[in-house]
Amino acid sequence: MSTASLPQRIRRSWHWYALLLAPLALFLLFVIWPTINAFRLSLYRMDGRTEVFVGFDHYVRLLNDQVFIDAILNTVLLGVAFLAIVLPLSLVLASLMNGIRHFSTPLKVIYFLPQVTSSVAIALVFQYVFQPDWGLLNGILHSLGVQDTPLWLAEPRYSLTGSRAAVTILAVWMGLGYFVIIILAGLQTVPRDLYDAAAVDGAGPVQSWRHITLPGLRPILIFLIMTGIIDAMARFSDLWMLGGPGGTPARSLQSIVMFMYRTAFESNNLNLASAVAVIFFMIVLLITAVNYGLFLRRDHTTTVG
Repeated sequence: MSTASLPQRIRRSWHWYALLLAPLALFLLFVIWPTINAFRLSLYRMDGRTEVFVGFDHYVRLLNDQVFIDAILNTVLLGVAFLAIVLPLSLVLASLMNGIRHFSTPLKVIYFLPQVTSSVAIALVFQYVFQPDWGLLNGILHSLGVQDTPLWLAEPRYSLTGSRAAVTILAVWMGLGYFVIIILAGLQTVPRDLYDAAAVDGAGPVQSWRHITLPGLRPILIFLIMTGIIDAMARFSDLWMLGGPGGTPARSLQSIVMFMYRTAFESNNLNLASAVAVIFFMIVLLITAVNYGLFLRRDHTTTVG
């Protein structure tokens, strides 16, 4: 065990610390400073070329704006619907693929292709697929004898064939491959000896999956839930392509990021948009803290204990 003091260790390894200066400077310049400046801007309003301090007036205005509240609800709803579908589906598919001994690599590539495809290009294709009059999906339904075909992107209500369902299907199709690959990697880290011991004790496939596979995947699932929530809340390009700047129909597809974009660049109100960004940041921070408190902290306590 080294008995060198902290200054001595720093002098001995100064060149390694020097290598961190450039990325640290970039991080401070492009992440920390814009975050601090956004919060500062949210407390002011522009009066010509001068800034006037207004305190938390922008936040009060936003919390009393029904359009902004609807944007938050849309964002949360689309995120919850996405995770509720993609997590169980990817878990089942990854479990099935884990048992495949031949041609597993081509399957992985096929599942992962949407993840590396442009979201704008995918949205354009799905715009054609979900077109209510001459779209591919309704054309298939017509050929099967269905007369009253769904409106899809023209239906603003909460329904299984409405605009929110359409963009959720798109999101699942885009993100499924990523979830499958990550879970598949987690499955391959679970020791095979545990399954052999469970089989000797008379455990069936369902019992082994419940008591061995799921606990072994717990860190992976927590990671996917946290990153999935953040990615779902930050959706922009596909919603913009399918719903336009207003999130049509009836603002059913307007997310908090779209609201922030329109406030900043269409209404030219950067101060109010900064307040939206701060609220968005606080929501993501709160969700991350709750996930840490519910899952990661308990895992850390169990490991230490």
